[in-house]
Amino acid sequence: MLKADTDIKKQLLETEVILLQVKQSRIGPGGSMFTPVSIYVTNMRVIYRKPIWAGLKSEIIVVNYQDIADIRLKRGVVHTDISLKTRFHTDQLLVRGANNNLSERANALVQQGIRQEHVGQGKHHDFDSLGSVDTISQQKVDPTLEQIDKLAKLADLKQKGVLTEEEFHRLKDKLLGNDVK
Repeated sequence: MLKADTDIKKQLLETEVILLQVKQSRIGPGGSMFTPVSIYVTNMRVIYRKPIWAGLKSEIIVVNYQDIADIRLKRGVVHTDISLKTRFHTDQLLVRGANNNLSERANALVQQGIRQEHVGQGKHHDFDSLGSVDTISQQKVDPTLEQIDKLAKLADLKQKGVLTEEEFHRLKDKLLGNDVK
């Protein structure tokens, strides 16, 4: 998991994982030397952190993907401004002067979140769709189309870094009935 401020760690749900942090530049156009704004893109939602009182306190706004109306990037030569418009907040959540590459990545991750493509978020890549441990261990070695689909999902989770190599092999063995204890 990416490093996060203590106040953000307290906001995370049990199965929530931070996928990306985008921080406002400290220097340059739109930057803030002492109180840079950040957004944390997780597998379940976006967390916006705006330091106040010279960084002694923070305003934290948590936005579920289904509540995001729009995300816009205003690209510059060196930095990008990210604007997140939500359905229930009157103000836009704005990160000025962010890194161009991180902004592009954040945009892609938020779009995936809106489409419910993140692990643990929706039915597309949810661990529950792989079946419970008991169900997986009771299946036969003969790979069916359903098992092949589940193997592909496991490989996808491993590629995205959600599963470690060890977790991937353990779940694959259980799926194929090669459960060695």
